Amino acid sequence: MRLNGRLTIAAVGKIKSRAWLAAQDDYVKRLRRYTTLDLIEVKDVVGRRIPDDVAMAKEGEQLLRATSDSHRLIALTPTGKMQTSPNLAKWLQKRVEGYGRIAFLIGGPLGFSDDVLAACHEQISLSPLTFTHEMARILLLEQLYRACTILAGEQYHK
Repeated sequence: MRLNGRLTIAAVGKIKSRAWLAAQDDYVKRLRRYTTLDLIEVKDVVGRRIPDDVAMAKEGEQLLRATSDSHRLIALTPTGKMQTSPNLAKWLQKRVEGYGRIAFLIGGPLGFSDDVLAACHEQISLSPLTFTHEMARILLLEQLYRACTILAGEQYHK
């Protein structure tokens, strides 16, 4: 089964580690068998001689600009809604069918500004734990791939 929509993952910062990059590339390749996927990286500006709140606001502006053509914005936050993998699959299918273009936003080290959270329609959580942006990106990609295999009735999910 193919999801007839567009998924966008917009994340603050680039993946520098070869291992994380290889994992990302693998899941992106797998996911593209099931749906259209865009991966957008915006510049991390924390620690660039500007106050943290200004940096977080600039990163947020970049994320919102990068996802302006999406019809549903979903922020990944530690306090967002947690789901099982099968429920995430149903949730994803419903969002793609209802909105077509959905975007997942992954914040930088400081998280999201209030403006970004206000612009997002939903918040989901991969865990109540805090992850690096690289790890969060890989976990999201893996769970989206798992959701697609569940929807297609394939054997990846157990």
